[in-house]
Amino acid sequence: AGLPAARVPNARSALAPIAAAFYRHPGRQLRVVGITGTKGKTTTSTLASGILDSGDHRSGLITTVDFKIGARWWPNGTRQTTPEALEVQSLLRDMADAGCDYAVVESSSHALSPGWNRLGGCEYDLAVLTNITHEHLDYHGSFAQYRADKAELFRMLATSAREKIVRGELVRPPKLAIVNLDDPNAQFFLDSAPGVQAMTYAVAQASADVRAVDIVDSRTGLAFTAVTPQGQRRLELALAGSFNVPNVLAALCIGLSQGIALEQCAQALEQAPPVRGRMALIDAGQPFTVIVDYAHNPDSFEKLFAVMRPLTKGKLIALFGSAGERDLEKRPSQGAIAARFCDLLVLADEDPRGEDRNAIIAQIALGAQAAGMREGSGYLRIADRAQAIRAALAQAAPGDIVLLLGKGHEGSIIYADHKLPWDEAAEARAALAELGWRSVTRGQGDTGTR
Repeated sequence: AGLPAARVPNARSALAPIAAAFYRHPGRQLRVVGITGTKGKTTTSTLASGILDSGDHRSGLITTVDFKIGARWWPNGTRQTTPEALEVQSLLRDMADAGCDYAVVESSSHALSPGWNRLGGCEYDLAVLTNITHEHLDYHGSFAQYRADKAELFRMLATSAREKIVRGELVRPPKLAIVNLDDPNAQFFLDSAPGVQAMTYAVAQASADVRAVDIVDSRTGLAFTAVTPQGQRRLELALAGSFNVPNVLAALCIGLSQGIALEQCAQALEQAPPVRGRMALIDAGQPFTVIVDYAHNPDSFEKLFAVMRPLTKGKLIALFGSAGERDLEKRPSQGAIAARFCDLLVLADEDPRGEDRNAIIAQIALGAQAAGMREGSGYLRIADRAQAIRAALAQAAPGDIVLLLGKGHEGSIIYADHKLPWDEAAEARAALAELGWRSVTRGQGDTGTR
Protein backbone atom coordinates (compact mmCIF):
# COMPACT_ATOMS: atom_id res chain seq x y z
CA ALA A 1 0.00 0.00 0.00
CA GLY A 2 1.26 3.44 -0.89
CA LEU A 3 4.12 2.03 -2.98
CA PRO A 4 4.52 3.10 -6.60
CA ALA A 5 3.45 0.44 -9.09
CA ALA A 6 3.29 0.04 -12.83
CA ARG A 7 1.13 -2.34 -14.82
CA VAL A 8 3.03 -4.03 -17.66
CA PRO A 9 2.01 -6.70 -20.20
CA ASN A 10 4.79 -9.06 -19.10
CA ALA A 11 6.41 -8.58 -15.69
CA ARG A 12 9.28 -10.94 -16.44
CA SER A 13 10.19 -9.17 -19.67
CA ALA A 14 9.96 -5.78 -17.94
CA LEU A 15 12.32 -6.89 -15.19
CA ALA A 16 15.47 -6.60 -17.34
CA PRO A 17 15.37 -2.83 -17.99
CA ILE A 18 14.33 -2.23 -14.38
CA ALA A 19 17.24 -4.36 -13.14
CA ALA A 20 19.66 -2.56 -15.45
CA ALA A 21 18.49 0.81 -14.11
CA PHE A 22 18.60 -0.41 -10.49
CA TYR A 23 22.23 -1.46 -10.90
CA ARG A 24 23.09 1.81 -12.68
CA HIS A 25 23.43 0.32 -16.17
CA PRO A 26 26.66 -1.63 -15.67
CA GLY A 27 26.68 -2.69 -19.33
CA ARG A 28 27.53 0.92 -20.17
CA GLN A 29 30.78 0.54 -18.21
CA LEU A 30 31.89 -2.71 -19.88
CA ARG A 31 32.61 -4.02 -23.33
CA VAL A 32 30.05 -6.83 -23.46
CA VAL A 33 30.55 -9.99 -25.52
CA GLY A 34 27.48 -12.19 -26.01
CA ILE A 35 27.91 -15.78 -27.17
CA THR A 36 24.95 -17.85 -28.32
CA GLY A 37 24.45 -21.17 -30.10
CA THR A 38 23.20 -24.66 -29.45
CA LYS A 39 26.58 -26.10 -28.50
CA GLY A 40 30.01 -24.77 -27.63
CA LYS A 41 28.91 -21.63 -25.79
CA THR A 42 30.60 -22.44 -22.49
CA THR A 43 33.89 -23.55 -24.03
CA THR A 44 33.99 -20.55 -26.37
CA SER A 45 33.12 -18.12 -23.56
CA THR A 46 35.77 -19.52 -21.23
CA LEU A 47 38.48 -19.52 -23.90
CA ALA A 48 37.58 -15.96 -24.92
CA SER A 49 37.80 -14.75 -21.32
CA GLY A 50 41.25 -16.32 -21.05
CA ILE A 51 42.44 -14.55 -24.19
CA LEU A 52 41.15 -11.19 -22.94
CA ASP A 53 42.81 -11.70 -19.55
CA SER A 54 46.15 -12.51 -21.21
CA GLY A 55 46.71 -8.87 -22.06
CA ASP A 56 45.96 -5.63 -20.28
CA HIS A 57 42.30 -6.53 -19.92
CA ARG A 58 40.32 -7.90 -17.00
CA SER A 59 37.20 -9.86 -17.81
CA GLY A 60 34.12 -11.15 -16.09
CA LEU A 61 32.38 -14.33 -17.20
CA ILE A 62 28.85 -15.74 -17.01
CA THR A 63 28.48 -19.34 -18.24
CA THR A 64 26.48 -22.50 -17.64
CA VAL A 65 29.38 -23.85 -15.60
CA ASP A 66 31.01 -20.92 -13.79
CA PHE A 67 30.89 -17.25 -12.90
CA LYS A 68 34.10 -15.23 -12.83
CA ILE A 69 35.11 -11.70 -11.91
CA GLY A 70 38.77 -11.04 -12.62
CA ALA A 71 40.69 -13.90 -11.01
CA ARG A 72 37.81 -15.02 -8.77
CA TRP A 73 35.84 -18.06 -9.98
CA TRP A 74 32.82 -19.78 -8.45
CA PRO A 75 30.33 -22.38 -9.74
CA ASN A 76 27.05 -21.44 -11.38
CA GLY A 77 24.67 -23.31 -9.12
CA THR A 78 21.49 -22.01 -10.76
CA ARG A 79 21.04 -24.81 -13.34
CA GLN A 80 20.46 -22.00 -15.84
CA THR A 81 22.81 -21.12 -18.68
CA THR A 82 21.86 -17.49 -18.16
CA PRO A 83 20.60 -16.40 -14.71
CA GLU A 84 17.58 -14.17 -14.14
CA ALA A 85 17.83 -10.52 -15.13
CA LEU A 86 18.45 -9.26 -11.58
CA GLU A 87 21.39 -11.63 -11.12
CA VAL A 88 22.81 -10.84 -14.57
CA GLN A 89 22.79 -7.10 -13.88
CA SER A 90 24.15 -7.63 -10.36
CA LEU A 91 27.06 -9.64 -11.77
CA LEU A 92 27.75 -7.00 -14.42
CA ARG A 93 27.75 -4.30 -11.72
CA ASP A 94 30.23 -6.34 -9.64
CA MET A 95 32.43 -6.75 -12.72
CA ALA A 96 32.47 -3.02 -13.45
CA ASP A 97 33.14 -2.17 -9.80
CA ALA A 98 36.00 -4.70 -9.70
CA GLY A 99 37.77 -2.96 -12.58
CA CYS A 100 36.79 -5.33 -15.37
CA ASP A 101 36.64 -3.82 -18.83
CA TYR A 102 35.06 -6.86 -20.53
CA ALA A 103 32.10 -9.09 -19.71
CA VAL A 104 31.69 -12.37 -21.59
CA VAL A 105 28.09 -13.54 -21.31
CA GLU A 106 26.86 -16.95 -22.42
CA SER A 107 23.47 -16.04 -23.86
CA SER A 108 20.82 -18.76 -24.02
CA SER A 109 17.80 -18.84 -26.30
CA HIS A 110 15.46 -18.77 -23.30
CA ALA A 111 17.17 -15.67 -21.91
CA LEU A 112 17.15 -13.93 -25.30
CA SER A 113 13.51 -14.67 -26.12
CA PRO A 114 11.29 -11.57 -25.77
CA GLY A 115 9.02 -13.43 -23.35
CA TRP A 116 11.86 -13.85 -20.84
CA ASN A 117 14.21 -11.04 -21.84
CA ARG A 118 16.75 -11.82 -19.11
CA LEU A 119 19.47 -10.09 -21.13
CA GLY A 120 17.74 -6.82 -21.93
CA GLY A 121 19.89 -3.85 -20.99
CA CYS A 122 23.20 -5.73 -21.26
CA GLU A 123 24.43 -3.31 -23.96
CA TYR A 124 26.19 -5.85 -26.17
CA ASP A 125 29.16 -4.86 -28.32
CA LEU A 126 29.97 -8.26 -29.85
CA ALA A 127 27.48 -10.97 -30.81
CA VAL A 128 28.91 -14.43 -31.50
CA LEU A 129 27.20 -17.50 -33.00
CA THR A 130 28.74 -20.93 -32.44
CA ASN A 131 26.16 -23.07 -34.27
CA ILE A 132 22.46 -23.83 -34.24
CA THR A 133 20.65 -27.16 -34.37
CA HIS A 134 17.29 -28.41 -33.12
CA GLU A 135 17.08 -27.96 -29.34
CA HIS A 136 14.64 -26.64 -26.72
CA LEU A 137 11.72 -26.96 -29.12
CA ASP A 138 9.55 -27.85 -26.13
CA TYR A 139 9.87 -24.17 -25.15
CA HIS A 140 10.24 -22.37 -28.48
CA GLY A 141 7.67 -24.45 -30.35
CA SER A 142 9.53 -24.58 -33.66
CA PHE A 143 13.04 -24.37 -35.04
CA ALA A 144 12.13 -21.11 -36.79
CA GLN A 145 11.18 -19.52 -33.47
CA TYR A 146 14.25 -20.97 -31.74
CA ARG A 147 16.46 -19.45 -34.43
CA ALA A 148 14.64 -16.12 -34.23
CA ASP A 149 15.10 -15.99 -30.46
CA LYS A 150 18.82 -16.75 -30.81
CA ALA A 151 19.13 -13.97 -33.39
CA GLU A 152 17.78 -11.47 -30.86
CA LEU A 153 21.39 -11.19 -29.63
CA PHE A 154 22.43 -9.84 -33.03
CA ARG A 155 19.45 -7.50 -33.26
CA MET A 156 20.42 -6.05 -29.86
CA LEU A 157 23.63 -4.66 -31.36
CA ALA A 158 21.61 -1.96 -33.11
CA THR A 159 20.13 -0.62 -29.87
CA SER A 160 23.11 -1.05 -27.53
CA ALA A 161 24.91 2.00 -26.15
CA ARG A 162 27.28 3.61 -28.65
CA GLU A 163 29.29 5.42 -26.00
CA LYS A 164 30.51 3.85 -22.78
CA ILE A 165 32.63 4.87 -19.81
CA VAL A 166 34.99 1.91 -19.33
CA ARG A 167 37.51 2.18 -16.50
CA GLY A 168 36.81 5.89 -16.36
CA GLU A 169 37.51 6.45 -20.06
CA LEU A 170 35.00 7.41 -22.74
CA VAL A 171 35.04 4.76 -25.47
CA ARG A 172 32.99 4.09 -28.58
CA PRO A 173 33.40 0.34 -29.10
CA PRO A 174 32.45 -0.75 -32.62
CA LYS A 175 29.69 -3.31 -32.84
CA LEU A 176 30.70 -6.64 -34.35
CA ALA A 177 28.90 -9.83 -35.41
CA ILE A 178 31.05 -12.99 -35.34
CA VAL A 179 29.49 -15.97 -37.11
CA ASN A 180 30.41 -19.59 -37.88
CA LEU A 181 30.30 -19.67 -41.66
CA ASP A 182 30.08 -23.48 -41.66
CA ASP A 183 26.63 -23.27 -40.10
CA PRO A 184 23.77 -23.40 -42.65
CA ASN A 185 22.06 -20.54 -40.80
CA ALA A 186 25.06 -18.21 -40.87
CA GLN A 187 23.53 -15.75 -43.32
CA PHE A 188 20.34 -15.49 -41.27
CA PHE A 189 22.35 -14.30 -38.29
CA LEU A 190 24.48 -11.92 -40.34
CA ASP A 191 21.27 -10.45 -41.78
CA SER A 192 19.96 -9.98 -38.23
CA ALA A 193 22.65 -7.35 -37.63
CA PRO A 194 22.31 -5.02 -40.64
CA GLY A 195 24.92 -2.31 -40.89
CA VAL A 196 27.15 -4.04 -38.33
CA GLN A 197 30.68 -5.11 -39.19
CA ALA A 198 31.01 -8.89 -39.50
CA MET A 199 33.83 -11.37 -38.90
CA THR A 200 33.52 -15.02 -39.90
CA TYR A 201 35.27 -18.25 -39.03
CA ALA A 202 35.04 -21.77 -40.43
CA VAL A 203 36.69 -25.10 -40.98
CA ALA A 204 35.16 -25.91 -44.37
CA GLN A 205 34.49 -22.47 -45.89
CA ALA A 206 37.61 -21.01 -47.52
CA SER A 207 36.08 -17.52 -47.63
CA ALA A 208 35.99 -17.18 -43.83
CA ASP A 209 38.20 -14.57 -42.16
CA VAL A 210 39.64 -17.12 -39.73
CA ARG A 211 40.03 -20.79 -40.63
CA ALA A 212 41.50 -24.04 -39.34
CA VAL A 213 43.53 -26.43 -41.49
CA ASP A 214 45.59 -29.56 -40.87
CA ILE A 215 43.53 -30.71 -37.90
CA VAL A 216 44.98 -33.56 -35.83
CA ASP A 217 42.86 -35.15 -33.10
CA SER A 218 43.85 -37.37 -30.17
CA ARG A 219 42.26 -38.75 -27.02
CA THR A 220 43.78 -35.99 -24.91
CA GLY A 221 43.98 -32.93 -27.17
CA LEU A 222 43.96 -31.47 -30.65
CA ALA A 223 46.22 -29.50 -32.95
CA PHE A 224 45.56 -27.39 -36.03
CA THR A 225 46.88 -24.43 -37.96
CA ALA A 226 44.90 -21.21 -37.58
CA VAL A 227 44.79 -19.12 -40.75
CA THR A 228 44.01 -15.49 -39.88
CA PRO A 229 44.37 -11.97 -41.30
CA GLN A 230 47.48 -11.68 -39.07
CA GLY A 231 49.07 -14.81 -40.52
CA GLN A 232 49.19 -18.47 -39.57
CA ARG A 233 49.94 -20.15 -36.24
CA ARG A 234 50.06 -23.83 -35.32
CA LEU A 235 48.04 -24.46 -32.15
CA GLU A 236 48.36 -27.42 -29.80
CA LEU A 237 45.67 -27.54 -27.14
CA ALA A 238 44.81 -29.76 -24.19
CA LEU A 239 41.24 -29.79 -25.47
CA ALA A 240 40.01 -33.09 -26.89
CA GLY A 241 37.61 -33.41 -29.82
CA SER A 242 37.90 -31.83 -33.25
CA PHE A 243 34.33 -30.57 -32.77
CA ASN A 244 35.98 -28.03 -30.45
CA VAL A 245 37.96 -26.47 -33.31
CA PRO A 246 35.13 -24.02 -34.20
CA ASN A 247 34.89 -23.01 -30.53
CA VAL A 248 38.60 -22.21 -30.50
CA LEU A 249 38.24 -20.24 -33.75
CA ALA A 250 35.34 -18.22 -32.31
CA ALA A 251 37.39 -17.32 -29.24
CA LEU A 252 40.32 -16.44 -31.49
CA CYS A 253 38.08 -14.11 -33.51
CA ILE A 254 37.04 -12.34 -30.32
CA GLY A 255 40.65 -11.80 -29.31
CA LEU A 256 41.83 -10.66 -32.74
CA SER A 257 38.87 -8.30 -33.13
CA GLN A 258 39.84 -6.60 -29.86
CA GLY A 259 43.36 -5.86 -31.03
CA ILE A 260 45.11 -8.74 -29.30
CA ALA A 261 48.01 -10.11 -31.35
CA LEU A 262 47.75 -13.58 -32.88
CA GLU A 263 50.74 -14.90 -30.91
CA GLN A 264 49.29 -13.68 -27.62
CA CYS A 265 45.90 -15.22 -28.45
CA ALA A 266 47.60 -18.49 -29.37
CA GLN A 267 49.59 -18.66 -26.15
CA ALA A 268 46.47 -18.00 -24.08
CA LEU A 269 44.61 -20.78 -25.90
CA GLU A 270 47.45 -23.25 -25.44
CA GLN A 271 47.69 -22.46 -21.73
CA ALA A 272 43.93 -22.58 -21.13
CA PRO A 273 42.84 -25.08 -18.45
CA PRO A 274 40.09 -27.54 -19.37
CA VAL A 275 36.50 -26.42 -18.91
CA ARG A 276 34.91 -28.29 -16.03
CA GLY A 277 32.70 -31.13 -17.28
CA ARG A 278 33.62 -30.60 -20.94
CA MET A 279 35.71 -33.46 -22.40
CA ALA A 280 37.28 -33.84 -18.96
CA LEU A 281 39.85 -36.64 -18.83
CA ILE A 282 39.74 -38.75 -15.66
CA ASP A 283 43.19 -40.28 -15.30
CA ALA A 284 43.93 -42.56 -12.36
CA GLY A 285 46.58 -44.48 -14.26
CA GLN A 286 44.10 -46.96 -15.71
CA PRO A 287 44.94 -48.50 -19.13
CA PHE A 288 41.74 -47.18 -20.71
CA THR A 289 40.44 -43.66 -21.28
CA VAL A 290 37.61 -42.18 -19.19
CA ILE A 291 36.04 -38.88 -20.28
CA VAL A 292 33.26 -36.86 -18.61
CA ASP A 293 31.31 -34.64 -21.00
CA TYR A 294 28.05 -32.70 -21.04
CA ALA A 295 26.88 -34.05 -24.45
CA HIS A 296 23.15 -34.67 -24.07
CA ASN A 297 21.40 -34.27 -27.41
CA PRO A 298 21.44 -36.12 -30.75
CA ASP A 299 23.60 -33.60 -32.59
CA SER A 300 26.28 -33.52 -29.89
CA PHE A 301 26.17 -37.33 -29.77
CA GLU A 302 26.73 -37.54 -33.52
CA LYS A 303 29.73 -35.22 -33.40
CA LEU A 304 31.27 -36.71 -30.27
CA PHE A 305 30.98 -40.35 -31.31
CA ALA A 306 32.21 -39.62 -34.83
CA VAL A 307 35.40 -38.19 -33.34
CA MET A 308 35.94 -40.80 -30.63
CA ARG A 309 35.24 -43.92 -32.69
CA PRO A 310 38.40 -43.66 -34.84
CA LEU A 311 40.48 -42.93 -31.72
CA THR A 312 39.30 -46.10 -30.00
CA LYS A 313 41.75 -49.00 -30.09
CA GLY A 314 39.29 -51.31 -28.35
CA LYS A 315 35.67 -50.84 -27.32
CA LEU A 316 33.78 -47.54 -27.21
CA ILE A 317 31.53 -47.56 -24.14
CA ALA A 318 28.98 -44.79 -23.49
CA LEU A 319 26.93 -44.15 -20.37
CA PHE A 320 24.05 -41.69 -20.66
CA GLY A 321 20.39 -41.00 -20.00
CA SER A 322 17.91 -38.33 -21.00
CA ALA A 323 16.30 -35.53 -19.03
CA GLY A 324 12.80 -36.02 -17.69
CA GLU A 325 10.04 -33.54 -18.55
CA ARG A 326 12.05 -32.37 -21.55
CA ASP A 327 12.14 -33.18 -25.28
CA LEU A 328 10.69 -36.70 -25.54
CA GLU A 329 11.44 -37.18 -29.22
CA LYS A 330 15.21 -37.11 -28.81
CA ARG A 331 15.36 -40.18 -26.57
CA PRO A 332 15.12 -42.92 -29.25
CA SER A 333 17.45 -40.83 -31.44
CA GLN A 334 20.05 -40.76 -28.68
CA GLY A 335 19.87 -44.54 -28.40
CA ALA A 336 20.06 -45.08 -32.15
CA ILE A 337 23.00 -42.74 -32.69
CA ALA A 338 24.95 -44.20 -29.79
CA ALA A 339 24.28 -47.73 -31.03
CA ARG A 340 25.71 -46.90 -34.46
CA PHE A 341 29.07 -45.90 -33.00
CA CYS A 342 29.46 -47.69 -29.67
CA ASP A 343 30.13 -51.27 -28.64
CA LEU A 344 28.32 -51.01 -25.32
CA LEU A 345 25.74 -48.59 -23.92
CA VAL A 346 24.92 -48.21 -20.24
CA LEU A 347 21.58 -46.42 -19.87
CA ALA A 348 21.15 -44.55 -16.60
CA ASP A 349 19.46 -41.61 -14.88
CA GLU A 350 20.26 -38.09 -16.05
CA ASP A 351 17.56 -35.97 -14.40
CA PRO A 352 14.31 -37.98 -14.30
CA ARG A 353 12.42 -35.21 -12.49
CA GLY A 354 8.77 -36.30 -12.20
CA GLU A 355 8.93 -38.97 -14.88
CA ASP A 356 9.34 -42.70 -14.40
CA ARG A 357 13.10 -43.26 -14.63
CA ASN A 358 12.65 -46.71 -16.16
CA ALA A 359 10.25 -45.41 -18.80
CA ILE A 360 12.83 -42.84 -19.93
CA ILE A 361 15.47 -45.53 -20.24
CA ALA A 362 13.03 -47.76 -22.13
CA GLN A 363 12.47 -45.01 -24.71
CA ILE A 364 16.23 -44.67 -25.23
CA ALA A 365 16.50 -48.46 -25.50
CA LEU A 366 13.95 -48.48 -28.34
CA GLY A 367 16.39 -46.51 -30.46
CA ALA A 368 19.25 -48.84 -29.61
CA GLN A 369 17.10 -51.85 -30.46
CA ALA A 370 16.08 -50.32 -33.79
CA ALA A 371 19.79 -49.95 -34.60
CA GLY A 372 20.33 -53.65 -33.99
CA MET A 373 21.55 -53.74 -30.38
CA ARG A 374 20.35 -56.36 -27.95
CA GLU A 375 19.97 -55.93 -24.22
CA GLY A 376 22.75 -57.60 -22.27
CA SER A 377 25.28 -57.77 -25.07
CA GLY A 378 24.75 -54.31 -26.59
CA TYR A 379 23.20 -52.25 -23.83
CA LEU A 380 22.55 -52.40 -20.11
CA ARG A 381 19.77 -50.69 -18.16
CA ILE A 382 21.06 -49.49 -14.77
CA ALA A 383 19.03 -46.51 -13.59
CA ASP A 384 21.18 -45.77 -10.52
CA ARG A 385 23.92 -43.64 -12.03
CA ALA A 386 26.58 -44.48 -9.45
CA GLN A 387 26.09 -48.19 -10.08
CA ALA A 388 25.94 -47.58 -13.83
CA ILE A 389 29.35 -45.87 -13.76
CA ARG A 390 30.80 -48.83 -11.90
CA ALA A 391 29.32 -51.25 -14.42
CA ALA A 392 30.67 -49.26 -17.37
CA LEU A 393 34.18 -49.04 -15.94
CA ALA A 394 34.16 -52.72 -14.97
CA GLN A 395 33.56 -53.57 -18.64
CA ALA A 396 36.55 -51.53 -19.82
CA ALA A 397 39.76 -53.16 -21.04
CA PRO A 398 43.10 -51.71 -22.17
CA GLY A 399 42.65 -49.42 -25.17
CA ASP A 400 38.94 -48.82 -24.56
CA ILE A 401 37.29 -45.41 -24.24
CA VAL A 402 34.52 -44.87 -21.68
CA LEU A 403 32.34 -41.78 -22.15
CA LEU A 404 30.24 -40.58 -19.19
CA LEU A 405 27.74 -38.24 -20.81
CA GLY A 406 24.97 -35.81 -19.98
CA LYS A 407 25.91 -34.52 -16.52
CA GLY A 408 29.26 -32.84 -17.06
CA HIS A 409 29.65 -30.11 -14.45
CA GLU A 410 26.18 -30.44 -12.92
CA GLY A 411 26.05 -30.75 -9.14
CA SER A 412 22.86 -32.76 -8.75
CA ILE A 413 20.54 -35.37 -10.25
CA ILE A 414 16.95 -34.15 -10.05
CA TYR A 415 14.19 -36.54 -9.00
CA ALA A 416 10.50 -35.82 -8.36
CA ASP A 417 10.92 -35.30 -4.62
CA HIS A 418 14.61 -34.55 -4.10
CA LYS A 419 17.92 -33.53 -5.61
CA LEU A 420 20.76 -36.00 -5.25
CA PRO A 421 24.10 -34.18 -4.82
CA TRP A 422 26.34 -35.24 -7.68
CA ASP A 423 29.89 -34.90 -8.96
CA GLU A 424 30.42 -37.04 -12.05
CA ALA A 425 34.20 -36.73 -12.09
CA ALA A 426 34.49 -37.56 -8.38
CA GLU A 427 32.17 -40.53 -8.81
CA ALA A 428 34.30 -41.81 -11.69
CA ARG A 429 37.47 -41.48 -9.61
CA ALA A 430 35.83 -43.31 -6.72
CA ALA A 431 34.74 -46.11 -9.03
CA LEU A 432 38.24 -46.38 -10.49
CA ALA A 433 39.69 -46.52 -6.97
CA GLU A 434 37.37 -49.41 -6.16
CA LEU A 435 38.82 -51.18 -9.20
CA GLY A 436 42.31 -50.59 -7.83
CA TRP A 437 43.25 -47.43 -9.71
CA ARG A 438 44.03 -44.45 -7.49
CA SER A 439 45.01 -40.96 -8.54
CA VAL A 440 48.16 -39.44 -7.06
CA THR A 441 46.61 -36.01 -7.61
CA ARG A 442 43.06 -34.90 -8.28
CA GLY A 443 41.77 -33.48 -11.50
CA GLN A 444 42.35 -33.42 -15.21
CA GLY A 445 45.53 -35.00 -16.46
CA ASP A 446 46.45 -36.48 -13.08
CA THR A 447 48.73 -39.48 -12.80
CA GLY A 448 47.89 -42.65 -10.97
CA THR A 449 49.14 -45.81 -9.33
CA ARG A 450 47.69 -49.21 -8.75
